[in-house]
Amino acid sequence: MPATAKHLKPSKPTIRSVSPVVVPQPSPKPAAIGIPQAACYGATILLSAFLLFQVELIISKILLPRFGGGPSVWSTSMLVFQVLLLGGYGYAAYLSKRLNDRQQGMAHIALLFASCLTIGLLAWLGRSPLWASHVASTDALQQPVWHITTLLLISVGIQCLVLSATAPLLQHWIGRRTRASPYRLYALSNLGSMLGLLAYPVIVERKLTLSQQGWFWIAGYGLFSVAAIACSLHAMQANTVSSVNEPPKPRIKKKNQLHTRNPRVLWLILAACSCTMLLATTNLLCQEIAPIPLLWVAPLVVYLLSFVICFDHARWYRRGIFYPFYFLSALLALRLLPVYGDLPTISLILIYNSALLAVCMICHGELARLKPDVEHLTSFYLLVSAGGALGSAAVVIVAPQIFDRYWEFQIAVVGAGLLAALCTIRDRASWFYRWSYGRLWCGAAILTLIACSAYFTYQLLNRDGDIDVFVTRNFFGVKTITRSDEELQLAHGNTEHGMQYQVPEARKTPTLYYARDSGVGLYLDHYQRPAGRPLRLGVIGMGAGTLAAYGKMGDYFRFYEIDPAVPRFSDGTNPFFTFVGDSAAHTDVVLGDARIKMQDEIVHGQLQDFDVLVVDAFSGDSIPVHLLTREAIELYLRELHGPQSLLAIHVSSRSLALAPVVTQLAEYFHLASIEIDTTTSRWVLLSRDEAVLRAPELTDAGHAIEVTRPLRLWTDEYSSVLDVLRW
Repeated sequence: MPATAKHLKPSKPTIRSVSPVVVPQPSPKPAAIGIPQAACYGATILLSAFLLFQVELIISKILLPRFGGGPSVWSTSMLVFQVLLLGGYGYAAYLSKRLNDRQQGMAHIALLFASCLTIGLLAWLGRSPLWASHVASTDALQQPVWHITTLLLISVGIQCLVLSATAPLLQHWIGRRTRASPYRLYALSNLGSMLGLLAYPVIVERKLTLSQQGWFWIAGYGLFSVAAIACSLHAMQANTVSSVNEPPKPRIKKKNQLHTRNPRVLWLILAACSCTMLLATTNLLCQEIAPIPLLWVAPLVVYLLSFVICFDHARWYRRGIFYPFYFLSALLALRLLPVYGDLPTISLILIYNSALLAVCMICHGELARLKPDVEHLTSFYLLVSAGGALGSAAVVIVAPQIFDRYWEFQIAVVGAGLLAALCTIRDRASWFYRWSYGRLWCGAAILTLIACSAYFTYQLLNRDGDIDVFVTRNFFGVKTITRSDEELQLAHGNTEHGMQYQVPEARKTPTLYYARDSGVGLYLDHYQRPAGRPLRLGVIGMGAGTLAAYGKMGDYFRFYEIDPAVPRFSDGTNPFFTFVGDSAAHTDVVLGDARIKMQDEIVHGQLQDFDVLVVDAFSGDSIPVHLLTREAIELYLRELHGPQSLLAIHVSSRSLALAPVVTQLAEYFHLASIEIDTTTSRWVLLSRDEAVLRAPELTDAGHAIEVTRPLRLWTDEYSSVLDVLRW
């Protein structure tokens, strides 16, 4: 062996530094949400929305007679439910941001149990399914908004909070466990709301009493609670899709930076505008027709339908379709406001709900275009609900304080156009930038809308050349006193409620619905006072106090008036109307709801012993339904003097055929009845003694009431106007 080879040592292997190869770990697979779990989530969301709007209608109808039966009762209820919706969304946002999955599920289950215990406790205390049905409200009319709010929060507050939180919370859970967008579930939620609304006037209200409706709702809430607990347990056990190992998304700075940011203020304003339009349209319809669930439902269905369309898929909302539709329907609705009171009922419903649909499609369509990614879902819903609450508060609280008329409708219509222009301008891909004359078209449309709105409003304020001498607005509506050359007129909304001639020799002449040829006028003009007994007359609804013109020396006239503004028109040293001041009879005015006040009189042994009781409590063109029920007629009969006394009910209405309802009540109490129609009024006269109605002046002018189809007797527990609505 060579010497050199003898001294060779084995060389050490060279170790090179090699960067470690990082194998990306796959993200956890989305949680397995099979068909049963998906069906449970979807059914829970659908049922929660259905129950939320069912209880909204049920509890509002319960409260309606306790606060005068006016449309403001519904508007106030809407405000409360919007605030509860905001609270529910805030609760869902808090859980999703601050708690882990297990804590979220446990907290929601605890709240569900608390709501069920509250239902049981209130039902036991009130001996009724919904506690508010037995709450006395004698003094509530002094602050109706506060009392309605308190009753709703106590009765169904926690339940509505849970129902409101269900849709955003379950969507959040699904969004964290799958990569699919949960926004379609928002459309499903609004579909459930629509089903709840449509089912009420068509099925629930017509088939069930209020107590039965309450128990039906409680059973549904129990079923919902079970389903919601099942979803919560599933959310606690399922795995969440993690994005820890995903590379961060690069932040690309676009030229149109305004469009890439979350437009939170715009979310708020768009939601507020659509909700303002909803309540303004409802007030507009109910002040002239009737504050009933049927007419509450129609605008709300339109409102929710726009949510369903816009959030189901982006293809349904097209600016090229809905912008022209909005422009034409808005101009038509504004143009018809000056002649609103002359339009048929069905035309009112169709035209103004079309305008509502146009505004809601603009607002909700733009909201859908601006919706954020799933991680901001609960914040988005929270701001949308906050906008709804602001819009409701603007109509219910702010507007009556700063406006003397209903201007919210015009503001919402024009505001939607301005918002549409803003959304178009901030979208760099819109026709505003692509069309050659896009800016010109946009400016011309806005100017046309504003100019037409101003002109039609001017026409509304200057109808028939009469001069408005006094206008006031409160919880019960808008009252306007206008003066012409020969007359002074009182209007509630668009309906004339009283008129007095200004010529001195004719100032004491009864007019309009109370003229001498009217049903009540014929009876009072020929009334023979028994020896030693002057006439005692009660009137539910004061108006201009026209019936006081029939008073003679020694007579006693007692007016029941729920609206504190109305008696002031006939009071003071220089009243607008002098029927009461010029009357030879002694007159009293009792402020408050007639049924509540009469019930108090009976409880305290102060029966009024009326010879004639007149029921004429119209609000706009509608009569409060609670004054035409079995319990109401029973109360009226207790206040009458004897069998020869008369009950006169004013049933003039362009919208409701009320005479058959009164006939059903007359048959129940075995009362004789006669209907007297004139060019200005329609009266139904009732008496226990048929001979009272056989006077020649009544039989010559009157006729028997024809009932073309059977009607169910109206009670405090049951009333449905679907069969008596004049289509």
